[in-house]
Amino acid sequence: MAGLVAGDPARQWEWHESYRDLFKNMYRTSYADMSHGREVYTKSDFPAGYGGHIPTMRFDVMHHNTAFDRTHALRRTDPSRDAFPSFKANIDGLPGCTAFPAGARKNPTLGVVPHSGSTTQLKPPWALVPTKREPLNYRAVPPTMRKSLSSPMLGGQRSNVAAMNAGLAMSAGPSPEPSYMQETPSGMLSPEGERLKRSVQMANRHAHEGDMPHESDILAEQLNM
Repeated sequence: MAGLVAGDPARQWEWHESYRDLFKNMYRTSYADMSHGREVYTKSDFPAGYGGHIPTMRFDVMHHNTAFDRTHALRRTDPSRDAFPSFKANIDGLPGCTAFPAGARKNPTLGVVPHSGSTTQLKPPWALVPTKREPLNYRAVPPTMRKSLSSPMLGGQRSNVAAMNAGLAMSAGPSPEPSYMQETPSGMLSPEGERLKRSVQMANRHAHEGDMPHESDILAEQLNM
């Protein structure tokens, strides 16, 4: 052992700092670190928005129990060096620039989210808060449809007088027939054309004489009201 410069290989943990830092973090997993609230990815030691040199990000140092952090901590406390202070309080949300820092306000949370008191009803964001209204589907009727006053079937009256007068004025005057309903001389049609013409005229006559249901009637029939 006299020829060894560093030390005893069997006790390398005691005198080799890089070896010690390597083996301390070799078998750490992100699952175990996340469960214990430790770091699972490389974070910045400076406030958000800082665009200068960040040693931990530049050299991809994730764990903070190595010689890298110990060296930077000693540099911050060295009066002969011009180094940045620690921004841990700033990152944690604690105001360190006031005379009496109080931290973030802790609002009361008791009774804010309705809960039945059982362990089966989870709270957000792990579950959905039940709503007071039924979800919209083909089985449920929206509550605003029951209180609508614009449908004649529900007892409402149309209050737009200008629209009613415009409709009456349009229906009062004679409307020209479209080209497919105008009379065609009989001598210009073949027997098949005559039969087709009579069929179209009968269909148009039945369509004009029939009763066209209003949209409120269809809505009421579909909703069984």
